[in-house]
Amino acid sequence: MIKFFGLLSKKKKIKVKKVASIYVIALNNVINEGFIEIKEFINNNNNLEVKPNLLDNDIIWFRNIIFLGNIHNLHQYFEETEARKLRGYILDELYKNLNQNEQNLAIERFLDYENYFAKLISENEFPTNSMAYAIFEKYKINNYQGDLFKRKNKPNPVFYNELKNLLKHFLWNWEEYLEKNKVIF
Repeated sequence: MIKFFGLLSKKKKIKVKKVASIYVIALNNVINEGFIEIKEFINNNNNLEVKPNLLDNDIIWFRNIIFLGNIHNLHQYFEETEARKLRGYILDELYKNLNQNEQNLAIERFLDYENYFAKLISENEFPTNSMAYAIFEKYKINNYQGDLFKRKNKPNPVFYNELKNLLKHFLWNWEEYLEKNKVIF
């Protein structure tokens, strides 16, 4: 009964600002390491007629897409006000190394991307589906598909499903994190 009320909880209490910092650092590390695999998957995919030849600097769009998908997931694990607060700290942490004008522009651009992503979520339901479709659109994968899918302007289902499966590895595991930690707002 005491454990039920959290009196004997062994969860580590972490302030929301620190959680945002950990979150951004960890996601950035995963993105930096994982983009190599995503880039190779897309560039060498047998389901595309022509190689897209993504470059290392194409990680910029990928980073935005991954953060958008992850930020969308906050609402599954936190109440609305908590998710909004955590989102704000995440954005601050993402752009903390920029001067004030650059930071304002970067956040404004991110908010535009967030509106774009919200539209994708309404059409594709799940974050990984939306992330995969955003990659399809932002990297103009349609230009590299066979004629049938190119005319439909839809991703090849095999390519799309494989990409979704890869993108699952870029989602923050809140269940595991919250099992061990308590976020203090």
